[in-house]
Amino acid sequence: MSGFLGIYSKEHCIRDLVWGTSYLQHRGQKYCGWAVVHNGKMSYDHHKGKLREKFNFDQLKSIEGHLGLGVVSSGDRQPVSELSKYGEFLLAYDGNVMSAGELKEELLREGHSFTGHYDPTYIPDIVLVGKILALNGPVDGIEQLSRRISGDYSLALLTKGGIIAARGWGRKPLILGRNEDSWVVCSESCAFPNLDIEIVRDVRPGEIVLINEKGFETVKQLEVKPVKYGTFEWVYTANAASIIDGVSVEQFRNTIGAILAERYPVEADLVSEIPNSGIGYALGYARAAGIPHTRIFVKYDYADRSFTQGTKEEREEEARRKLIPLTSLIKGKKIVITDDSIVRGTQTKESHVPRLKSAGAREVHARIGCPLLRDKCGYGKTTKEKKEILFVRMGMSNEDDVRKFLGLDSVGFALPEDLAEASGKPLEELCLSCWGIS
Repeated sequence: MSGFLGIYSKEHCIRDLVWGTSYLQHRGQKYCGWAVVHNGKMSYDHHKGKLREKFNFDQLKSIEGHLGLGVVSSGDRQPVSELSKYGEFLLAYDGNVMSAGELKEELLREGHSFTGHYDPTYIPDIVLVGKILALNGPVDGIEQLSRRISGDYSLALLTKGGIIAARGWGRKPLILGRNEDSWVVCSESCAFPNLDIEIVRDVRPGEIVLINEKGFETVKQLEVKPVKYGTFEWVYTANAASIIDGVSVEQFRNTIGAILAERYPVEADLVSEIPNSGIGYALGYARAAGIPHTRIFVKYDYADRSFTQGTKEEREEEARRKLIPLTSLIKGKKIVITDDSIVRGTQTKESHVPRLKSAGAREVHARIGCPLLRDKCGYGKTTKEKKEILFVRMGMSNEDDVRKFLGLDSVGFALPEDLAEASGKPLEELCLSCWGIS
């Protein structure tokens, strides 16, 4: 998973480039990088870690260039550089190639090689994608990519003539914005408001767009079927300030919270959330149920997102350190706690519910903003193995087994049709694969 921002600006772009990309940090904390074009030359840099920790923003101000690309990633180093007969480009990529093994073997049989990796059997997805683009040219290469892979993606290429951006089948967000001086393509619109950038529109599934001094131009519209929007973006991944495919992430979560209050009423003293992604659900639930919203966990400001950490150990450590309970507000209370999802169940089982009960909570009722996850995600989230999923790992048969295992007094999950109602999209256009629905 990653987030990227590409920009053409009449002024030198580095300030808006790095600040805009920093607003995407929630999409990946492992690597960060930037690239610019100035006087026909490309320069770029990337590091392991977060953008604001690894780059001195004051020093970057001296970098000149009107075209730029910034990226944060939870997987491999980005951007990746390629040189071919079609020219030089730098690639930022958000996605997952489920058929990566087969694609690697196809390319090897065709006579292509891969170098620069300690383990020659491990070829990152972004390298495979870059190879196809370098062999066929940016636009034809993106069309080839849509034909040769199973999975989904959004991507951006920085070339000397502009930025070429593309979206696959719809699961990965990609949006266009502009102000008086700049044209921008970005993974999420949360990067726009503080840069005074207005949303123009989302990149359509299958669309390839060129961004340069002339603005936005659709250079090709591929026929991609079936279109599937990334439901989990609204549920969890995206920043609450983003608008994705015309849907406010915050309003989506508020609506789901209200639906949960109507379907799963309970007598309680307060409604709270697992910060931060549970906040929108808690606000919607509290308003609809007429129960006070009270914060009972404070998120430690310098903690990361636990779900997006690379290993089980890292996820568990981050989950333990990021939330501080307000014990004086918990004792003796019947509590409704909201969260975006129950995936592995580690945080709820080992941290959240036990801490509430040990702090004196009389009852703990969980309301979850999506259906119970039953399968891995093949499209670039961190749940790549089915055995990671709590429901599968513990051999559970229904939601009540989840309630008992987690020590809850009750649990209620949103239904697939609730996701359709909150998004305003037809159910058949939503990706529901991680909930066991094809």
